[in-house]
Amino acid sequence: MNLAQPTSPPAGGAELGQIAIAGLMFFVVFLPLAVFVLRERAGKRTAAGRLADWAATRSGLPRWAALPMFLAGLSGLSALIGVYWDVPIHMELGRDEGPLANPSHYPIYFGLMGIFASGVLSAGLAKGKLPARTFPIGPHWRVPMGSVQMMATGLVGVAGFPLDDVWHRLFGQDVTEWGPTHVLMIGGGIGVVIGLQLLLAEARQVGASGPLVRLLGPLLAGAWMMGASAFLMEFDLGVPQFPMLSQVVLVGLIGGWTLLYGRLSWGPGGTLIVLAVFLGSRLLFAVIPFADDLHVASLLPYVAEAVVIEVVVLLAGRAGVHRRAVLAGIGAGTVGMLGEWAFSQWLMPNPWPASHLPLFLGFGVAASVAGCLVGAWQYQQAESIAAPEGPVAGSPERRVRHAAGLAGALGAVALMAVVVVPQDPPAGLTAEIALSESTTGLPVSAPHGGGEPRWVNAEVRISDPALASDALWLNGFSWQGGDFFTKPLEQVGEGVYRTAEPLPVYGAWKSGFRLHTANRMLALAPVYAPDDAAAGAPAIEAVSGSRPFMSEIEFLQRERKSETPAVLWTVAYVVVGLIFGGMWVLFGWLYTAAAGVRPARARSTV
Repeated sequence: MNLAQPTSPPAGGAELGQIAIAGLMFFVVFLPLAVFVLRERAGKRTAAGRLADWAATRSGLPRWAALPMFLAGLSGLSALIGVYWDVPIHMELGRDEGPLANPSHYPIYFGLMGIFASGVLSAGLAKGKLPARTFPIGPHWRVPMGSVQMMATGLVGVAGFPLDDVWHRLFGQDVTEWGPTHVLMIGGGIGVVIGLQLLLAEARQVGASGPLVRLLGPLLAGAWMMGASAFLMEFDLGVPQFPMLSQVVLVGLIGGWTLLYGRLSWGPGGTLIVLAVFLGSRLLFAVIPFADDLHVASLLPYVAEAVVIEVVVLLAGRAGVHRRAVLAGIGAGTVGMLGEWAFSQWLMPNPWPASHLPLFLGFGVAASVAGCLVGAWQYQQAESIAAPEGPVAGSPERRVRHAAGLAGALGAVALMAVVVVPQDPPAGLTAEIALSESTTGLPVSAPHGGGEPRWVNAEVRISDPALASDALWLNGFSWQGGDFFTKPLEQVGEGVYRTAEPLPVYGAWKSGFRLHTANRMLALAPVYAPDDAAAGAPAIEAVSGSRPFMSEIEFLQRERKSETPAVLWTVAYVVVGLIFGGMWVLFGWLYTAAAGVRPARARSTV
């Protein structure tokens, strides 16, 4: 007899005691920071102020940039180390007992607090020579625009933690990296890099120079690639819950944006520096999962796009920035995406099928051009902020620049809106499953959930053979029972497939067959799942017979509450969307405002 988990972890919000502890951790960090700001603004010497002055003399950056950049960098690495640790934990072990029961949450939480603190620190240190355009916080306190971006994105990331608990209480747990509040935390955390790039431009405006200052241009572009690529982690691990076209579009957007920015800011070889930061960071993020015997995320390395953008910009010579951006995007979206297709055959758990290459290339070109246009706009704005020369605000050249940047941004939004929403399977799509006992199982790294081990092989007959024959993936799939397994089914006849390795159907395991087609359909035919009283999800017994394909999210996110009113879902998504969208609107406004004032009017404060 199969046994379910003896006790299920809570499927709603955290216990109040854990919320109180998390709140105490917040105040332990920010009370000393508040004292620093009050003392610094009162003109008193502080330890952080002395350290900032020392960092400024060593780096060539002003005091309000040097130390905050260092703190933001360490904090961002901490948060991403936690994220790359956290997602495999959920893949293999399921949901948390509580936010403080998961060790990966600590580097995420403290990292996000550090990111927000870096923005506050930059604002508190804003004395001496400041940029021409500053943001007023009080009657006698003005701060660089980059400090505002850092504080805003950090606040979005930190706010994601309490909002995540509220979300779980209202809607149950969504065990996916792309859950709305998870996107807030990750997006807010990595968005600090855009603030750092703005802060660097403002530092250059007031005279920052030297080898490190110049090198920070492509280094920060690499940090932006490093952070933004975290959104691809479920694809890298083999458990994507969104269409494969989302991966294609994100690779095009991220690669085009960051690689072109790095190339323009450094010159020849800039894309190589961006790649070095990205690839080096991925080695760092693999250390804890590897040591903890968890799955390690693979990656698409952006190498092909980097080579193409490097060559295109070189050959384009003195062509305008926008022409170079479009040409680089076209090259990255064709030759570059062909290279990523080749890498996917070697590196990805779900390789990109060759039969769908025309579709991938079409979306890849659109995404790469959009990313390159946004990267070119950001670079031009940063240079306008940093340098006294250049077109004045309102000039035709500035209008063309903004139109191109807006086209890229709107194109990115439109592409993601088209590709990110999965489609449900058509009514009547079924899998006729014949199970047979397997005498052997697979090694399980961290067995949990109890139950007498039982492994089965299966033969599967799909009711619509045409859907399966041209699938993006058709896999046997098992997770959250102490490990994670996914393997393509082997075709043995028209519409008939069999498992390439046995499936576990006991304890806490959740097993089934995943089918993804080019029309963004994500469907799953369940084989086994335990009774989950905390989530109100009944058991699915592992027996032979006909199983209807269901929307994947119904199975992979069994903890979601189905009884929550639709209007509440709508309101919640709108609120989270406004917060996330507002962060990007602020990015555009801050760069535009900072670039709209001539550096000759730079101010000094005491």
